[in-house]
Amino acid sequence: MPVLSKTVLTNLGINLSDEAFASLSEHFEETLDTRVFDEIAYELSPEQAHELASMRDAGDSEIVQWLQTNVPDFADIVSDEVDILLGEIAENSENIAGNNN
Repeated sequence: MPVLSKTVLTNLGINLSDEAFASLSEHFEETLDTRVFDEIAYELSPEQAHELASMRDAGDSEIVQWLQTNVPDFADIVSDEVDILLGEIAENSENIAGNNN
């Protein structure tokens, strides 16, 4: 389920066109994935890292299940990174809205 929505942005005073929203949303999700993965990497043993790497062809739900099982702080990591990203969007709301013109 996507975290970023037009409603969230509107609440931050950001009104974007559908095209601009799609671009920002894609960037948000990619950045979130990267940051969460980077944080998880610190939590894994070498064996777990190897096991996770071997799952590259697995489906998202299988990988998430593995992460929930093997990274006790997984939900907290995701939540923290979402909060950080939303904070960054809020801090830059004027620039984001201004680039939509």
